[in-house]
Amino acid sequence: MKKITYLLILLCLACQSGFAQNQWSAVDLSEIGSVKDSVLYDTAVNNLQEFVTQDQLDRAQPLADQLIQLGFDIDYKRGLAMVYRQKGLISDKLYRTTESETNFEKASKYFKDINDLNGLASVRNDRFIIEQSKGNLEKAADYLMEAKLCREQLKDSIGLSSIYNNLAIVYKDLKDVASSEEYYLKSIALRKKLGLGGLGLVLNNLALLYTENGKLSEAKKLLSESLQINKKEKDLKHEAQSYSIMAKAAMYSKEYTTAKKYYDTTLCVGTRADYKLIVTNAKQQLGIIALEQGDFVKSEALLKEARANFEKANITALILKNYKYSFKLDSTKGNLLGALGWQKKYLELSDKRMYDIAAKKIEKTKAHYKAELEQLKLIEEQEKRERETAAQLFQFRLIAYIASAVVLVVLIFLIMIVRTRNERKRLIAKLDNSNQVKNKLFSIISHDLKNEISGLEGTLNLLKENSISDKEFKEVVPLLASGAHQTSILLHNLLNWSKSQLKELNANPTTFDISEVISDKFTFFEQKAKQKNIQLINNLNPTKIYADRDMFGIVAQNLIANAIKFCNPGDSISLLSEDKDNHYEIRFKDTGVGINPQFIDKLFAEDTFTTPGTQNETGTGLGLRICKELIELNRGKIDVTSAPGAGSTFLISLPKAA
Repeated sequence: MKKITYLLILLCLACQSGFAQNQWSAVDLSEIGSVKDSVLYDTAVNNLQEFVTQDQLDRAQPLADQLIQLGFDIDYKRGLAMVYRQKGLISDKLYRTTESETNFEKASKYFKDINDLNGLASVRNDRFIIEQSKGNLEKAADYLMEAKLCREQLKDSIGLSSIYNNLAIVYKDLKDVASSEEYYLKSIALRKKLGLGGLGLVLNNLALLYTENGKLSEAKKLLSESLQINKKEKDLKHEAQSYSIMAKAAMYSKEYTTAKKYYDTTLCVGTRADYKLIVTNAKQQLGIIALEQGDFVKSEALLKEARANFEKANITALILKNYKYSFKLDSTKGNLLGALGWQKKYLELSDKRMYDIAAKKIEKTKAHYKAELEQLKLIEEQEKRERETAAQLFQFRLIAYIASAVVLVVLIFLIMIVRTRNERKRLIAKLDNSNQVKNKLFSIISHDLKNEISGLEGTLNLLKENSISDKEFKEVVPLLASGAHQTSILLHNLLNWSKSQLKELNANPTTFDISEVISDKFTFFEQKAKQKNIQLINNLNPTKIYADRDMFGIVAQNLIANAIKFCNPGDSISLLSEDKDNHYEIRFKDTGVGINPQFIDKLFAEDTFTTPGTQNETGTGLGLRICKELIELNRGKIDVTSAPGAGSTFLISLPKAA
């Protein structure tokens, strides 16, 4: 039994849950998760529209709020536009004018965002209806004109035909007969062109405008056409209306017999159409005609019947008209007491009507004021929340700015530390490099230069002490010359290398013939070459270049010295030049021992690299590095090709003289 009770409770809860979930809409909103579910969303909007149309605002409001939140969640702009349009209508029904206008503006914004002109036109039409009902005809006309622009852009002729008709009605109420006529004619032209229904209605409207403004012949032409159309379409209501306007036109001309005929027909067709208002009005008009024709009995009967129906329907304007002609009837008959009675009723009803109109206006104004007051409170609360949010946002931004400033300061500090460390490392590296330069220089001076000078000093001391004979001296002199020559080369290389390390080496280019420099260098190396039995061959053509003469001399001296160093007795060293487009190529070619391929990349490297010559000659390892720097300072290039046992060729490229 307990289990059954428990199950029943669960079932009830489930039913309540289901009801709570779907009480506002036939659609389960929880199933809408993205824009892809827009069909479900649109169905829910249709449910909302039905609630608004049926004035079920207690159901419409919460559903609208849910749909708006959901529309934001899935970013469905078209859906939001449609819901805000319905919210505008809801707010208007609740007399919340400001809120209504805000919602309509939001709807318009979203429709504009997605370029939905049809939606925009619908919003404008809603606002037209609202303003027309309030009597704000100018404002109503403005909204209709905006709707017209949208329909024109859409080339929506059907929509335009309705807008033209509504504009004509508004301008008629504004007493702007010309504009009213213009838009009636436009609506008629469109309906004829497109074959739309409702043409008889618009023709009747224009005919009524003409009738009320004395254009009876134009009115009769239109009424003849509208009557034909309404009969063809079997539109009994508008057929009855056509006859009624025809009768009214006859009344304006005081053609009572014609008017009576048309009102009789109106009565007949209106009865068939069950159009009670026009039937009752026809009876009243027939009573007035009977009065004018002197048939007082018939007039009284018809006015009495019409009066009863109008009082039942509570149509004050037509009741007052009835009282007016009842007063006239009794006055004509001589029934002054009865006439006074009708006059009294007329005045009482007229006063009551004015009072009711004023009361309604006051009540409406009160309702509007109350709604606006509530709306202002809501706006004030919203503004307060926005101010609080803005203050919080300012605090957050201030904190963010301060944090950013702190981070920036820390970053700058870190960058300065890193830069300082990098600069320190650079200076240390520079100092280490300077120390290495110094150590290399001292090593060269202490070793190679010291050996050469010590040898020269020892020989000179022997000569001074007469410890060697003339024959021995003659044998020593070539050795001394060779040592002095080697020392000269060493000193030149040291000087240029030191300058390059200190970045003080600069070229002073001039125009000169390299054959002159090579000739001097061959003379300089002649003795050394003879000692090793090496042949020096100058195959240079007159070759004028634009470079630093002294630097080229140092390069030539180093390359010839290197070639002699690595040549065996019987080898040769030859120089030749070749004219290119804008430079000369000068080749220093020897038939010496050549260079091991693994050493070629080290020849011009930063670190010194040297190997002993064919007779164990030593070097500093600076010569080729100096050559490369000097050639590059003169906008030239230096390269080498070699193979072990096949000799070496050093190729220099230097710019031609202008």
